[in-house]
Amino acid sequence: MGLKIKILKFILLSALICFPFLGTDCNKSESSIVGTWELVKMKGNAQDICIGEVVDFQTTGNATLTCPGTSSVQKTYTYSGNILTYTTNSLSYSVSFSTQNGVQKLVLSGRNGVDRELTYDKISN
Repeated sequence: MGLKIKILKFILLSALICFPFLGTDCNKSESSIVGTWELVKMKGNAQDICIGEVVDFQTTGNATLTCPGTSSVQKTYTYSGNILTYTTNSLSYSVSFSTQNGVQKLVLSGRNGVDRELTYDKISN
């Protein structure tokens, strides 16, 4: 009986020690949209954006979007469950990340009838 209790205590202690690290990984993926990104590729219906657009997603839920040679536009956003939503116009995107040749990529795929796919390269954190 003593061995079973020792094993149970070991498993419980191990779980308690590892639990905070598992939670950190989840939070990291949720916050990875934060930073400065440059639009390098677009498909579909995208009249209101331009190649070279720079988006700065801030932890405050504010984003600054700037096309070369134009004034910046401020938008508020939410990001949860790999869904990005610009709150001012309710435009939403499914979000995915990848890395190609050492460059982190952000891919936004339009939702709710929005026919566009936008690919951004990360410029800075």
